[in-house]
Amino acid sequence: MLPGAFRGATPLAIGIVVTALVAAALLVATEFSTVASVDVANTSCEVIQDSDPDLADRCSLSGFERNGGSFVLVAALIAAMGWGAGFGRSRPAATALVALAVCVLAWALAVDLPVTDETGALGSNFEGARGRAGIGLTLEIVAGLAAIAAGALRLGARE
Repeated sequence: MLPGAFRGATPLAIGIVVTALVAAALLVATEFSTVASVDVANTSCEVIQDSDPDLADRCSLSGFERNGGSFVLVAALIAAMGWGAGFGRSRPAATALVALAVCVLAWALAVDLPVTDETGALGSNFEGARGRAGIGLTLEIVAGLAAIAAGALRLGARE
Protein backbone atom coordinates (compact mmCIF):
# COMPACT_ATOMS: atom_id res chain seq x y z
CA MET A 1 0.00 0.00 0.00
CA LEU A 2 1.36 3.44 -0.97
CA PRO A 3 1.35 6.39 1.46
CA GLY A 4 -1.33 9.05 0.88
CA ALA A 5 0.87 11.40 -1.12
CA PHE A 6 1.73 8.69 -3.63
CA ARG A 7 -1.71 7.12 -3.95
CA GLY A 8 -3.02 7.76 -7.43
CA ALA A 9 0.22 9.42 -8.54
CA THR A 10 0.30 9.69 -12.30
CA PRO A 11 3.44 9.25 -14.37
CA LEU A 12 3.27 13.00 -15.04
CA ALA A 13 3.23 13.80 -11.32
CA ILE A 14 6.14 11.46 -10.69
CA GLY A 15 8.06 13.02 -13.59
CA ILE A 16 7.48 16.53 -12.24
CA VAL A 17 8.63 15.60 -8.74
CA VAL A 18 11.68 13.68 -9.96
CA THR A 19 12.72 16.51 -12.29
CA ALA A 20 12.34 19.09 -9.50
CA LEU A 21 14.32 16.90 -7.09
CA VAL A 22 17.08 16.49 -9.66
CA ALA A 23 17.16 20.29 -10.08
CA ALA A 24 17.37 20.71 -6.29
CA ALA A 25 20.18 18.16 -6.00
CA LEU A 26 22.13 19.89 -8.78
CA LEU A 27 21.80 23.23 -7.00
CA VAL A 28 23.16 21.75 -3.78
CA ALA A 29 26.02 20.19 -5.77
CA THR A 30 26.72 23.62 -7.26
CA GLU A 31 27.61 24.96 -3.82
CA PHE A 32 30.41 22.39 -3.54
CA SER A 33 31.64 22.68 -7.13
CA THR A 34 34.01 25.11 -8.83
CA VAL A 35 32.11 27.91 -10.55
CA ALA A 36 35.12 29.83 -11.82
CA SER A 37 38.86 29.30 -11.75
CA VAL A 38 42.04 30.85 -13.03
CA ASP A 39 44.70 28.86 -14.82
CA VAL A 40 48.02 30.51 -14.00
CA ALA A 41 49.91 28.97 -16.92
CA ASN A 42 53.47 28.19 -15.77
CA THR A 43 52.77 28.33 -12.03
CA SER A 44 50.57 26.22 -9.78
CA CYS A 45 48.15 27.53 -7.18
CA GLU A 46 50.06 25.57 -4.53
CA VAL A 47 53.14 27.70 -5.20
CA ILE A 48 51.04 30.86 -5.00
CA GLN A 49 49.47 29.59 -1.75
CA ASP A 50 52.92 29.38 -0.16
CA SER A 51 53.87 32.92 -1.14
CA ASP A 52 50.53 34.79 -1.03
CA PRO A 53 47.49 32.91 0.41
CA ASP A 54 45.10 35.81 -0.28
CA LEU A 55 46.02 35.81 -3.95
CA ALA A 56 45.70 32.02 -4.17
CA ASP A 57 42.07 32.24 -3.02
CA ARG A 58 41.14 33.42 -6.54
CA CYS A 59 42.58 30.30 -8.20
CA SER A 60 39.28 28.52 -7.69
CA LEU A 61 35.89 29.89 -6.59
CA SER A 62 33.31 27.41 -5.36
CA GLY A 63 29.59 27.89 -5.53
CA PHE A 64 29.57 28.57 -1.80
CA GLU A 65 32.15 31.32 -2.23
CA ARG A 66 30.12 32.86 -5.07
CA ASN A 67 26.62 32.38 -3.64
CA GLY A 68 27.11 32.15 0.11
CA GLY A 69 25.09 28.94 0.35
CA SER A 70 21.90 30.59 -0.91
CA PHE A 71 21.36 27.87 -3.49
CA VAL A 72 20.81 25.36 -0.68
CA LEU A 73 17.75 27.37 0.40
CA VAL A 74 16.61 27.76 -3.21
CA ALA A 75 17.05 23.99 -3.67
CA ALA A 76 14.77 23.34 -0.68
CA LEU A 77 12.14 25.67 -2.16
CA ILE A 78 12.41 23.99 -5.56
CA ALA A 79 11.97 20.56 -3.97
CA ALA A 80 8.91 21.74 -2.02
CA MET A 81 7.34 23.46 -5.03
CA GLY A 82 8.10 20.42 -7.18
CA TRP A 83 6.33 18.19 -4.67
CA GLY A 84 3.33 20.51 -4.66
CA ALA A 85 3.25 20.84 -8.44
CA GLY A 86 3.64 17.11 -8.94
CA PHE A 87 1.74 15.22 -6.26
CA GLY A 88 -0.41 18.18 -5.20
CA ARG A 89 -1.22 19.13 -8.80
CA SER A 90 -0.81 22.77 -7.77
CA ARG A 91 -0.52 25.29 -10.56
CA PRO A 92 0.61 28.06 -8.14
CA ALA A 93 3.44 25.76 -6.99
CA ALA A 94 4.35 25.17 -10.64
CA THR A 95 4.39 28.93 -11.23
CA ALA A 96 6.64 29.41 -8.18
CA LEU A 97 8.88 26.63 -9.50
CA VAL A 98 9.29 28.42 -12.83
CA ALA A 99 9.91 31.74 -11.04
CA LEU A 100 12.62 30.17 -8.86
CA ALA A 101 14.19 28.59 -11.93
CA VAL A 102 14.25 31.92 -13.75
CA CYS A 103 16.00 33.46 -10.73
CA VAL A 104 18.60 30.66 -10.75
CA LEU A 105 19.24 31.13 -14.47
CA ALA A 106 19.39 34.91 -14.13
CA TRP A 107 21.96 34.56 -11.34
CA ALA A 108 24.01 32.05 -13.30
CA LEU A 109 24.05 34.12 -16.47
CA ALA A 110 24.20 37.64 -15.05
CA VAL A 111 26.33 37.17 -11.92
CA ASP A 112 28.40 33.99 -12.17
CA LEU A 113 29.07 33.79 -15.92
CA PRO A 114 30.76 37.22 -16.19
CA VAL A 115 33.39 36.33 -13.57
CA THR A 116 34.44 33.13 -15.32
CA ASP A 117 36.79 34.93 -17.69
CA GLU A 118 38.19 37.33 -15.09
CA THR A 119 41.69 36.76 -13.76
CA GLY A 120 41.68 39.54 -11.18
CA ALA A 121 44.92 40.06 -9.27
CA LEU A 122 46.28 36.78 -10.62
CA GLY A 123 46.16 38.19 -14.14
CA SER A 124 48.18 41.23 -13.19
CA ASN A 125 50.77 39.16 -11.30
CA PHE A 126 51.05 36.20 -13.68
CA GLU A 127 51.40 36.63 -17.41
CA GLY A 128 49.31 34.11 -19.29
CA ALA A 129 46.72 33.66 -16.52
CA ARG A 130 43.36 32.70 -17.98
CA GLY A 131 39.92 32.59 -16.34
CA ARG A 132 37.52 29.77 -17.11
CA ALA A 133 34.15 28.45 -16.07
CA GLY A 134 33.92 25.44 -13.79
CA ILE A 135 31.43 22.60 -13.61
CA GLY A 136 29.46 24.53 -10.98
CA LEU A 137 28.27 27.04 -13.56
CA THR A 138 27.05 24.23 -15.79
CA LEU A 139 25.23 22.65 -12.84
CA GLU A 140 23.51 25.97 -12.08
CA ILE A 141 22.26 26.30 -15.64
CA VAL A 142 21.12 22.68 -15.92
CA ALA A 143 19.35 22.94 -12.54
CA GLY A 144 17.51 26.06 -13.67
CA LEU A 145 16.45 24.42 -16.93
CA ALA A 146 15.29 21.27 -15.11
CA ALA A 147 13.21 23.32 -12.68
CA ILE A 148 11.63 25.24 -15.57
CA ALA A 149 10.82 21.94 -17.25
CA ALA A 150 9.19 20.58 -14.08
CA GLY A 151 7.03 23.68 -13.66
CA ALA A 152 6.16 23.83 -17.35
CA LEU A 153 5.05 20.19 -17.29
CA ARG A 154 2.43 21.00 -14.64
CA LEU A 155 1.38 24.27 -16.23
CA GLY A 156 0.94 22.59 -19.62
CA ALA A 157 -0.87 19.53 -18.26
CA ARG A 158 -4.53 18.98 -18.96
CA GLU A 159 -5.50 16.81 -16.00
